[in-house]
Amino acid sequence: MASSLLYFYMMNKEIPIKCYIAAFQNPKIDNFLENNGFSKGVLSFAIPDYGIQFRCRADGELIELEFAAFFTLLKFLVGKLEDQKIKKVIVNSSNPEFIFSFTGKTKHLQPRSTYRQMLEEFARKININVGYIKPVDNKALISPADYPALPEGKKINISFDTNDLEKIDFKSFQKGIKL
Repeated sequence: MASSLLYFYMMNKEIPIKCYIAAFQNPKIDNFLENNGFSKGVLSFAIPDYGIQFRCRADGELIELEFAAFFTLLKFLVGKLEDQKIKKVIVNSSNPEFIFSFTGKTKHLQPRSTYRQMLEEFARKININVGYIKPVDNKALISPADYPALPEGKKINISFDTNDLEKIDFKSFQKGIKL
């Protein structure tokens, strides 16, 4: 009986996509990068169900970068994943100031503010919930090297030319490079 209720719930309710956002600033940026115009701030979002992680450098206060990550995520969901017909999303952040801004008691989402207008525009297209998550659990903060390229259980059919099989040869391992 319980499994049939769960099936009924899943068929009649859209399961929200879990997303993660983060922003941080690196005060010790490499002089070469700084001299070439690279920003110290980074905004990031992750959509683990789709194997997506995005990062880019940006300038601004930490809260501005967090909102930039949030709106970049929403624009990606609505624009680039529109064929997935995502109707509900849970956006997890590790920034308490960002989370508390949704209470309406901070300046960030006051009526007629730019952020508020952008949020209302996205809210017409997608149901948005925001939640706090500990930084250690925030998948937007995971190193790209540790992030899987595909969600668990997904497979890619790789085709290859059988003529390439005849060109394979084995080489011995290199023991290292002498400097």
